[in-house]
Amino acid sequence: MKRAIFKLGTEALVESLNDTGFSVEFTAEWMSTEGWNDLPIRELPDGKLSTSGTSITVMELNEEVKAAFSSNGWIDEFKKIVAQHYSIILSKGFSVFVGKTLEEAQPITPEPFLLLQTSEVSGGRIAPYIYKGQIEGVDVEIYAGLYRELLTAEEADREEETRGTTDDAGWTVACNDRVVIWKDKTRLTGWGEANVPNYHGQFIAITGIVLLRSDDPSKLPLTTTKRGIDAASNVYSESKDLMREATKSLTSFTNKWKKFPEKLETIYKASEYVDLPKLRAIAAETPLTAMRKQPSVSKYEPQYPIPTEEKTHVVVRFEAPKADVAFLGETYFGEGESVKPGDVGREAFDRAIKDARSSKK
Repeated sequence: MKRAIFKLGTEALVESLNDTGFSVEFTAEWMSTEGWNDLPIRELPDGKLSTSGTSITVMELNEEVKAAFSSNGWIDEFKKIVAQHYSIILSKGFSVFVGKTLEEAQPITPEPFLLLQTSEVSGGRIAPYIYKGQIEGVDVEIYAGLYRELLTAEEADREEETRGTTDDAGWTVACNDRVVIWKDKTRLTGWGEANVPNYHGQFIAITGIVLLRSDDPSKLPLTTTKRGIDAASNVYSESKDLMREATKSLTSFTNKWKKFPEKLETIYKASEYVDLPKLRAIAAETPLTAMRKQPSVSKYEPQYPIPTEEKTHVVVRFEAPKADVAFLGETYFGEGESVKPGDVGREAFDRAIKDARSSKK
């Protein structure tokens, strides 16, 4: 707290009330000295705080802090970071309000973590992968799956062009409920290594969360700043093995269905979103199987649906001049450029195969 106050300004007042109350004042003179001698603790006057808690007021803000607090862009980014990195804590009832005054301050809404779940269709169902156990004294929970529909081939190309900057795919990692990795899609969370493909637009629907907890914080794979993950730690290395296993299975699912995205519509119609509390409830009720490689961890691996056309269909894909596609769109549908290229190609293929079969009769 002292370090935070020092970065914000030159004067501060801390007031706290539980059964009894106290106050501590940080003065500009004390902040400017090298020694930082012990500060006096004074008794808090009756009625100074209306409820139990702690109030920290920082006066005489530093110039760079004044500039940041006066920037709407900085404030929006701050809200976004709090909503992401404190999402689990906020969802448990902790509140953060931001505003120019206490009266104007609005609470920050936590970013949710959601996965899709469906009933059984086509011999399988969309459900979360679950891993639960302990690694070197650290409790581990992992949930992975899909949070949205898969992209069509054309949508995947467009997503790849924009580098997927606006999606919610990727891995989130939290240590004692504090998020230290948010929606990562790099090697840090297993993408692009150990037979797991690099992330690209086709995998936009895949997401996962890792929850690491220990009463002894020193066992958690945190960096010295407590704001990043120690990728070299054994706890995280073994957790990442599980993450890669889930990612590989989910990418395999998208590879099978990318040729038939329209066939998934009937499956998605019966889907529901499952949040983190419900995922934990599911994990408590679902029989988990112990893993051979990691006996201290058990898992649930859902049986995802398999497209019946997987072995009988192929993808036909090519580029064509826009003018020609628009011409066929006008010829077939009377709408020209407003028709999707995929619809034009499908219609052209259907007509071509119909004509070819008719000519052989």
